[in-house]
Amino acid sequence: MNDFDFNLGLEMALTSSAYRAAGQKTLKVHGLNDITREQFNILLVLSLSDGLYQTQIANILGKDRPNITRMIDILETKGFIRREKDETNRRILKVFLTKLGCDKVEIAKPLKERMRSVQCKGMTKDEIITLVTLLRKVRKNIEEEYKINE
Repeated sequence: MNDFDFNLGLEMALTSSAYRAAGQKTLKVHGLNDITREQFNILLVLSLSDGLYQTQIANILGKDRPNITRMIDILETKGFIRREKDETNRRILKVFLTKLGCDKVEIAKPLKERMRSVQCKGMTKDEIITLVTLLRKVRKNIEEEYKINE
């Protein structure tokens, strides 16, 4: 490559770790102690497209089905979501936000915007576009090489 020595995987892992820690800390600081960042991500996905199958949620979030099922069980117990049988296939369940779940997403939306602002601090719009484009290329390369999502 060149004289610039780096470990891209390590850099991405450290960035991901910092992002996850900041997300969880942000929820706690704002009194959202009753939900984890990963559970909140399920609510966020449902707020964008309510009535998804558990498999769809797992694919969107890049998590395995047992993990998603466990988190959905917890969210249902807390009253943030509800499951309903699919009208076309009664063996399959769809997941929907409850009023309480919608309220939780609304409370946290400004926090998400703040996180975005912090992430992009000191970057120009062109740098952000370049960063996103490059990260998408990295993800696509990995998905193609390791046949992820096939």
